[in-house]
Amino acid sequence: MRELPQAGKIYRHFKGTYYRIICIARDSETLEEMVVYENRDDSGKKFVRPLSMFMSEVDHEKYPECRQKYRFEEEGGSSEVLSEEDRDTVSEDLMAFLDAEGNEAKLDVLQRIRLRLNDDIINAIALSLDTEVREGSIAERYEEIKEYLLTMIRYEGARLRT
Repeated sequence: MRELPQAGKIYRHFKGTYYRIICIARDSETLEEMVVYENRDDSGKKFVRPLSMFMSEVDHEKYPECRQKYRFEEEGGSSEVLSEEDRDTVSEDLMAFLDAEGNEAKLDVLQRIRLRLNDDIINAIALSLDTEVREGSIAERYEEIKEYLLTMIRYEGARLRT
């Protein structure tokens, strides 16, 4: 069974738009569970949809070109099949990180690409930094890399002062 949407997590609609979960609520008349969410890029646009519909599979007869299994999938899920466009974005994000000069620049790029991170990118970033990142959620692994970069920035600052 799929995990229920959690407040603050980002989900991708099968048509490509990203949404942030606000909460799960109940319809006051029917008591049906509803997902309340907002457009990630325009938080003024808020939506509500029955939980059962939010969690449903894509109608692949109606949308045969769709690669997602579900109508909404949590961003960063490693089970997602990436389209060619998504692979290009992954490559661009990883290349931006690898091309960044210095730990502060790398931290800036990491924060910019945070919502598009997946296990492959995190593993490649950790390898490029010559560090290991423990298994866990994408958010936990992101925080671990972020803390590593912040430590390196602090260390560089202290080293330069002496």
